[in-house]
Amino acid sequence: MSRYAVFAAVFTLMFASSGVRAQDAQRRPTAPAAAEKAPPAKPATAPAEAPPPPGQALNVKLDFTITDQNGPGEPSKKTVSMLVADRAGGSIRSIGNSVRAMLNVDATPQILPNGAIKVQLGLEYNPQKGDGPATGSALNQRVAIVLLPGKPLILSQAADPLSDRKITVEVRAEILR
Repeated sequence: MSRYAVFAAVFTLMFASSGVRAQDAQRRPTAPAAAEKAPPAKPATAPAEAPPPPGQALNVKLDFTITDQNGPGEPSKKTVSMLVADRAGGSIRSIGNSVRAMLNVDATPQILPNGAIKVQLGLEYNPQKGDGPATGSALNQRVAIVLLPGKPLILSQAADPLSDRKITVEVRAEILR
């Protein structure tokens, strides 16, 4: 065989085998390249948090004593009481329109396993008097505190920045069985 014939035979074999390989490749599914792989499955969403346990079938009595001292002399004391079920919210709204005075209390008690009482508390006290511009100190608090039943706790002692007025708030809690 001549050199030309050998060259033509090799060329024909190569051409024919590449066509067969291409057809085989079309028939066989190929694994996607690393960059072409499908994104990993998203992790399952975390299960929804369990709702908080319901409150116990007990009431909590909250007593708030506000002592308002303006200068020398006997301080003015106001006591506000509320009865609220465990883990429930309670509100008191007291407004003296004629003197523009206000006392608002919001509380949500939670009886803890150790017998203490955690209270989410909001208190707004504005003892304004008179028809003119504001004359007096206002107190506005939002706190979470832990109380021992029957034991008073001084929640705050505030001083008027313009006078010698002092406002003290004391809280006492009792579990009613």
